[in-house]
Amino acid sequence: MMMKSNIVWRWTAMAGIVSTLLLVVGFGYGVNDILNPQGMELSVDTSTPKQPPATSDFAAKTSIQVASIGDSLTRGTGDPSGEGYVRKVVKQLSVKLDKPVKLLNNLGINGLRADQLVHKLDEQGFKNAITEADLILLTIGGNDIFNSALDGDFTSQSFELDTLLDKVDESSKDLKKILLQIDELNPNAKIVYIGLYNPLADIQSMRQIGDTVVQRWNNLAAATINKHPNMTLVPTADLFQAALPSYISSDHFHPNALGYEQIAYRVIQGLAP
Repeated sequence: MMMKSNIVWRWTAMAGIVSTLLLVVGFGYGVNDILNPQGMELSVDTSTPKQPPATSDFAAKTSIQVASIGDSLTRGTGDPSGEGYVRKVVKQLSVKLDKPVKLLNNLGINGLRADQLVHKLDEQGFKNAITEADLILLTIGGNDIFNSALDGDFTSQSFELDTLLDKVDESSKDLKKILLQIDELNPNAKIVYIGLYNPLADIQSMRQIGDTVVQRWNNLAAATINKHPNMTLVPTADLFQAALPSYISSDHFHPNALGYEQIAYRVIQGLAP
């Protein structure tokens, strides 16, 4: 009787051990199912590593090359020193980042319109400047909208609201082409577009009209720029609206030295806050 009891005890003990082992194994599989669900196959990628995405992080660069293209604002018209916002940005950015910042060339052209710049980008000189740059500064659009402003002809049909809005809608298509073409030529560069302001804000009959068309233009520009992480829109409308007499030059169209200084400061804020 004693022998039978020992045998039963041994089998009972062995069954307990086996049950415990099965419980542990089952728990292990359960944990594995939680961590690695069915259908999620884990594997080691032995292929050639992919190149890191393009970056416009200036902190990683030992020096920065700048190209500026566009109209008379890029040229610096209205600033007696001739620096405009471009050279002010170059100087301030070098100090801010504590590294060399070089202006490759200033390709601003007085009176240039967006449709004309589209064709200019096919020229080799423009292509070379863009492809070599780490930072591209751009102004364009003012001549497309306010082409009669320099003549002071604010009463002509060209300054009716509907006419100006039509110009905005048409010319903004060229701005989109310009931005995408620059991005295609150099996807690694930081592209900074300076938004438009209303140079006629102190003329009562033109304040609301000018503000409306400028807002439409800047909104359409943002619609393209916001889709590209390497592009930045620098707003200026609020600057000039708040202090136009202090920031506009005697031609009542271009910024003066102080106006360009404010634009440059806004650019630096966007690049190296």
